[in-house]
Amino acid sequence: MIDKLKVINFLQDVGCAKLEHLQVLFDASEKENFNNILNSNFVSKKENIFIHNNSKINEKMLTALDILCKYKKRLKCYYIGYEPIYITFLTKDNTMYHIIVADKSNEKGIVKQVNNLSCLPEADKYILAFEDEEQLNNIKCEKPFLYCIYPNLKIINH
Repeated sequence: MIDKLKVINFLQDVGCAKLEHLQVLFDASEKENFNNILNSNFVSKKENIFIHNNSKINEKMLTALDILCKYKKRLKCYYIGYEPIYITFLTKDNTMYHIIVADKSNEKGIVKQVNNLSCLPEADKYILAFEDEEQLNNIKCEKPFLYCIYPNLKIINH
């Protein structure tokens, strides 16, 4: 049985999450629809996205959760961050990742921060999600990074 309060607290932290995110991160079966949390008056649902009442749908957070779910099998723990780092997570081999999601309005600023890592908290690796390939050649990051294009999370090798 999924702890309803843990799911509500998670949604309060992230703001919104897709049904698939909740199923993966809470080790729930595909049959689990999480509709029981809607009775709490803290959470609403729009299509397949659950939204905490203090929040709005945040496409960047949904992208960061898509990425986090890909690492579920190797995941030790994770923390919700602040822009531009949406999620920081630690793998079972103690590698720390930062998930950074950019859109057209802030991609140049994100590239500047990634190129000057003293502006960001320390991590072993970075996962950078952009809307297209346009910024890939501008990134001169000192640390290993994955560049991916969302919403389909296509990974571009650098």
